[in-house]
Amino acid sequence: MRAMFLPHPAKSPEELPAEGWREVSLPHQWTLDGIEAEVGWYRLDLPAATGARRWAQVLADYFSEAWADRRPLGSHEGYFEPWWLELPREPHTLWLRVAAPKEPYGTVWPRLKRQIKGIFGQHDCRPGGVTPRGQEKGTGGLWGGITVFETGPIALLHGTPFAFPQPKGWRLQVELALDTQQAGRSEIRLSLRPENFQGEPLTTVRTIDLPPGRSSVSLIWDLPDLPRWEIWERGFPHLYRLEVALDDRRLEVPLGFRTLSQEGPWFLLNGRRVFLRGTNIIPTQWLAAYTPEDAARDVRLLKEANLNAVRVHAHLTHPAFYDACDREGILVWQDFALQWGYAEDEAFAQEAVRQARAMVRHFGAHPSIFLWCAHNEPTHNRQTLAPVVAATLRAADPTRPVKEASDFREHAYPGWYWGHWRDFQALPGAPLPSEFGAQALPRAELLRRALGEDAWPPRWETWVYHNFQPEQTFRIAGIEMGESLETFVENSQRYQARLIEFAVHAYRRAKGSIVGYFHFMFVEPWEGITWAVLDVERVPKRGYFALQQASSPVLVSIVPYVERGGVGQPPFREIWVISDLDRPASLRVSLRLEGPVSLPLGEMTVDLAPQEVRCLMNVMELFEAPLESREALDAAESMMRQLPPGRYQVIAEAWEGDRLWSRHIIEIEYLEPLVREEGGFW
Repeated sequence: MRAMFLPHPAKSPEELPAEGWREVSLPHQWTLDGIEAEVGWYRLDLPAATGARRWAQVLADYFSEAWADRRPLGSHEGYFEPWWLELPREPHTLWLRVAAPKEPYGTVWPRLKRQIKGIFGQHDCRPGGVTPRGQEKGTGGLWGGITVFETGPIALLHGTPFAFPQPKGWRLQVELALDTQQAGRSEIRLSLRPENFQGEPLTTVRTIDLPPGRSSVSLIWDLPDLPRWEIWERGFPHLYRLEVALDDRRLEVPLGFRTLSQEGPWFLLNGRRVFLRGTNIIPTQWLAAYTPEDAARDVRLLKEANLNAVRVHAHLTHPAFYDACDREGILVWQDFALQWGYAEDEAFAQEAVRQARAMVRHFGAHPSIFLWCAHNEPTHNRQTLAPVVAATLRAADPTRPVKEASDFREHAYPGWYWGHWRDFQALPGAPLPSEFGAQALPRAELLRRALGEDAWPPRWETWVYHNFQPEQTFRIAGIEMGESLETFVENSQRYQARLIEFAVHAYRRAKGSIVGYFHFMFVEPWEGITWAVLDVERVPKRGYFALQQASSPVLVSIVPYVERGGVGQPPFREIWVISDLDRPASLRVSLRLEGPVSLPLGEMTVDLAPQEVRCLMNVMELFEAPLESREALDAAESMMRQLPPGRYQVIAEAWEGDRLWSRHIIEIEYLEPLVREEGGFW
């Protein structure tokens, strides 16, 4: 659809000039056209309607008002919830005023925000980040466009299904939003058909009494046992489409049959524990430019990274992303759009509660969503706003677990904001760390395009606007710039990859004390310098491959002994294998040393139970080896002490038949011993 557009602060159509309008394609956000504005007007000329009633569904960010010619039609607040407004049947001009105003700096923004936009309103991955410029390049506009449709006297607007297990099947509750011109009776037809597998469709017809005006109707439909929706690594994501038909109007929503619950800190899908291997995602800063093809690509990259879960971080993203997760069997942790601090008054809390209900109503059909979270890092709202929003979510959706907040204590940043990456051995954020990571520069060619002449030598003000954090980069992580932008990129990406690898391996060896992880973060949502492992064009950084390898469903993990030591020191401290498979696995685990000379370190067969984690070898236990083992240990020590000094790699591999599940490599530098003496560690 196309519309006429004009950025202008007018309050009504009468105040608008006749000149300056231009035609745009919907969906549309004016920042994508290079326009820095707070108000935009859209104009559409509509012919006469042919049906009994005519409607518009509007998806706009953030405040919307509408007029038919000069007659006001209403207003709406929010960005992710569709606004349905009834239009006149006669020909008219539809005027839409969309406002995304900057909130006053210092008094409202950033600590007492009032617009419920999450990361679109404030975040360290926005243009300008956490600086006073953090509201630039805003998200205002008709990001989801306008859909004009006609109905009979009874308008079917929306449907949300909730599936409850029964001993012999499922009880489906379908919540319908309708608008009726006058009281009466009507038939509603429900049809359920498989979408991604072969199966028989099911149909039922219900007669309902409707009051005049806008109403909500709840229908109950008992169904037989049906194939379940599962994550990709342990089953198939059986997906249905529920069609709701009333007169000539039809709605379709996704539906999957699965159960969700918790057992202590563990999340259970279909009654079985899931170790969550996840990441955080903000696919884009501007939803109008995000397509179903983009969503399919991003979810494919999630699966290729061996992840079974993703956290949509502090916002509601494009509906196409959830559709892709439904199809591909990826679990979604869904945050409400609250990020850091907001106003504390009753009016704001009331609006947050209203929009929380809307989130469940408009996104709750997706089987991939397994968790609602009320607030990300709520600061001063932690004991006031977050519990109220969480209670609202529990009441609106009894089928999913709800978290009050993703708290700072769950966000583990050793090696970036504090400490050293080795501090991940202490399992910060346990039992479910929902953020951890480090920034890394995207490739030099992209930086030069994005930053221009400020790329090298760096003009730090420009870099900081693009989210770069110099304090953490240089003083905590200790990353060196080098003599060129390419060297800086390489050093930065190597550091990020090393931190991710070390952290994920530590968390996975502690399976049980740890029930999953959500790395921060997956993709850059604009031309920023962030924690992402894929740049804005989805070109991988080194960190992507580190996350991919460390997230393999079957993992072999080496715990280093020393990074530098005299010849003869053990090459590792421990060897672990971890399985997230729901079946037994017989593995062949091999170890070797590669460097100035190559040395096989052994091979063993390991039979793992489903979901098992096991330490195969602990060097420290060699002290307790029986005397009859000393000959083998002495031979091993003799081989190690005869190695020439140099840089070596310890390589562990886990094979199941011809399938290489996992390869882990650590490095050790062997030096000449400071003192030559008989005996040694062994």
